[in-house]
Amino acid sequence: MTARTANQTPGGGCVFCAIGAGLAPAQVVRRWPETIAIVPLGPVTDGHVIVLPTRHVPDAAFEPVVTGLTMRRAAELAQSAGGAANLITSIGADATQTVPHLHIHLVPRRAHDGLALPWTTTGSACAGPGAVSDDPTGTWIGEA
Repeated sequence: MTARTANQTPGGGCVFCAIGAGLAPAQVVRRWPETIAIVPLGPVTDGHVIVLPTRHVPDAAFEPVVTGLTMRRAAELAQSAGGAANLITSIGADATQTVPHLHIHLVPRRAHDGLALPWTTTGSACAGPGAVSDDPTGTWIGEA
């Protein structure tokens, strides 16, 4: 199986397919007919979950409709949790995707939680010294 092909068998070597099919253990937070939310093995904050389709979709670009529905489920969980959060997905190993199955990390955030994302920058002139932007360019909306 390559990273960009669909896997049609339950499990089939994909850990997230096996979890979705009930063939591998996972701490399930919520299940929908087409999507499941689980606690990752190494959560980075309290409340960190992974939302993934139960059928194999290699990444977020492979089937945009499935990606949209999976993001909807992640957003529903984020809304019910309230508060600040990151919704993160990657496409391909060069973008840090380690499991070739679409998944979205819902990472609740709290002030001073110590979790820095790779593109975090500080010192934006718009927001003042020590401010953080989640924009990969390091700029803030409205900043010239």
